[in-house]
Formats: sequence, C-alpha cells, structure tokens
Amino acid sequence: MPAFVEIHEKTASVVEAVRTRHSVREYEDRPVSESILRELFEDALRAPSWKNSQPWQLHILTGEKLRRMSRMLVEAASGAGAPRPDTPWLESYPTDARKRMFDLGMQVYGVAGIDRKDKPARDAFMLRNFEFFGAPAAVFITTKFDLSFFVGLDIGCLLESILLLARAHGLGTCPQAALGAFPDVVRSELGLGEEHHVVCGLSIGYPESESDLNRFHAPRESFDSLVKFYN
Repeated sequence: MPAFVEIHEKTASVVEAVRTRHSVREYEDRPVSESILRELFEDALRAPSWKNSQPWQLHILTGEKLRRMSRMLVEAASGAGAPRPDTPWLESYPTDARKRMFDLGMQVYGVAGIDRKDKPARDAFMLRNFEFFGAPAAVFITTKFDLSFFVGLDIGCLLESILLLARAHGLGTCPQAALGAFPDVVRSELGLGEEHHVVCGLSIGYPESESDLNRFHAPRESFDSLVKFYN
C-alpha cells in the first residue's frame, strides 16, 4: 500500500522538511507572494559549490510569462519532435533501479486513478509536466558552465536547498528533468543565448490539501541496504 504524508503546513525543523518532502503534482489556484519567493531563493543561493563557483542562474516565472511558457512547451511536447535536452538523459539503469522506477510509476498512476495500460491517460499525465501541474510559479535552472558531473553536483545542492526551503515555507515542489526537454523553447521564451544550458526546472506553489496524489510519499530502500559503517 502507498504511504501518505500531509505536507500542506509549514515545517518546524530542517529534519521535518527532509522527512516529509515529496513531489507535488496538484496545486491550489493562488499565487505565492514575491516576498516569499525572494526570501526562499536568497536563502537557497547559500548552497555550496566547488570553489564557490556558483554555476547556476535561476529564472522564476509567474503570471502570463508562466502561461505562455506552458503553451509553448506543451506544443513542443505534443509535436512529432523528440526531446532534445542539453544534458543527455540516462538510457540504461541497474536492475534494482529499474525496479524502483517501475514500482514508483505503478504507485503514482494508481493514486492518480490511471490504468497502467491506458496510454492516452499516461501521455496526458506526462504533459502535465509542461503545465507545471497547475502551479502558480515555476523555476528553470540554467548554467553557462560546460556541463560536467561536478557542475551537476553543485546544481543538485542548490536544487535540494530550494526543495527543503520551500517545504519549510509550507510550499510544495516538483523537481522536473522534463522541463529541460526542449531547451530551445526555454531559451527563446526567456531571451537567453545559446551559452545558457537548460539543466532542469521545478514547479512550486501551495499543495492542494485534499489531493491523495499530493499526500503520496515515495518509498525508500532500507537504511542497511544503502549505508555501511566502517571502523
């Protein structure tokens, strides 16, 4: 049975934010104030990076800019062209990871009321990525650095900081590799040059509190299977 956790209130500690954070795919129709977003992202920019290189830029979209970006991305995703991410997506995974990914998909589709065999419904659910799941704000993360493993580590630190800080503010988030699927669209809409690599993005807003999909808490492997002590 899927596990469920309530996440629509502010957290009292970093530990609570870590333990309760998960991806949110349904949002209330109300904006997040600019003051909250500014505070959140100012704090997030304290994330560590190699030699303080800070290899990132954040692009925060709301209002009409967000709606237009959504229309352009949905159009691109609905067309005949395949995704063209600046950072190639992995095509093969270890067997245990493939099982976790399959199991997660089955559970998410189950909570969303989608039959695994219903491809049109699954495709429509995937397109929701490009509608930001109805969130009032979205963030695109870009870099002008050459894409490398270590730049990815740095941006991962930034992304995790954003996710936990948002949870502390009572906001929900969904980190999305899919938002890097059509970088030419993103660059065009944001007026960015080719030197900007689109890494990923996330949706952010107030979680719809009555949504079982928002309460779904993805499982993790056991502590002992992933952590070893040496002395």
